[in-house]
Amino acid sequence: MTIDRRRFGLLGLAAGFAATRAGAQEPWPSRPGRVIVPYPAGGATDVMGRFAAEALNQATAQRFIVENKGGASGAIGSAEVERAAPDGHTLLVATPATHVTNQYLRDKLPYDPDRFEPVVLLSRSPLLLIATSSFPANSVAELIVLAKQKPGKLNYASSGVGATSHLAPELFKTMAGVDITHVPYRGAGPAMTDLIGGQVELMFDNLQTALPQVESGKVKVLGITSAERAPNLSQVPAIAETVKGYEALSFLALMAPLRTPTAIVERINAIVTASFQTPEVKPKLAALGVEFVPMTPKQLDDFIREERRKWGGLIRERGLKAE
Repeated sequence: MTIDRRRFGLLGLAAGFAATRAGAQEPWPSRPGRVIVPYPAGGATDVMGRFAAEALNQATAQRFIVENKGGASGAIGSAEVERAAPDGHTLLVATPATHVTNQYLRDKLPYDPDRFEPVVLLSRSPLLLIATSSFPANSVAELIVLAKQKPGKLNYASSGVGATSHLAPELFKTMAGVDITHVPYRGAGPAMTDLIGGQVELMFDNLQTALPQVESGKVKVLGITSAERAPNLSQVPAIAETVKGYEALSFLALMAPLRTPTAIVERINAIVTASFQTPEVKPKLAALGVEFVPMTPKQLDDFIREERRKWGGLIRERGLKAE
């Protein structure tokens, strides 16, 4: 029998198309998944990644495992997720560094921050402006007066160039019109140690690590970086009460590889959103000092673009570069 090669080829294409459609309609998740945390275990990013993974574990028949892929300010883990199949089985816990500031601070990145699908915001959290216990200023207003009396003489610690603990005070300096010297450290731990020891005078630090030091009396708090006072810290004034319009928030979000199907993205969003508002999880997030704000994937995308506009402009204006 003579084979019509053209007809055989068309039949092959049709079969391939049918197989592709069948694969695209495969139930999600169809196998165990991964939540990549692009930083070492133990930090806030890792904790929130585990909350997200547990939400997926509880709502699906598969297991999502947290994998820590630290290095290069989150670039190593981000690059791995970018290369993963866009099928909803590999997710990234994105940070301000990975998806906002790295692209402005570094000449080259091993990944493209735009090649991800925003899935769900995991948390937003302000920082505390803290000082040594013997620091002469006891408020933001007094700090500004002191800084203007001693331009360049006061200093602040950060966990590294480009971290939120670096950019938040740089925004403060710009908006308050003061000159305070940056002293970068390799991590928040060493920075806090030197603040307590009096080697540096000021620091913008996350609530989880700052509050225990404030409560022990080792450091004192001058303000919080949210636009308004935090409900659970109503005694701490917002910096914006003195520096109008000031706000600096850290955030964490789940991202998926570009072209992950919309239906999968929306289902993950719904699962995490429902879990983070349960009576079991909600108080745990509050205890960490983070806020969960429900957002659609589109709203998350808009939020990140606004963060890029804000912080990218500041980085360019001040000529900041990563070490």
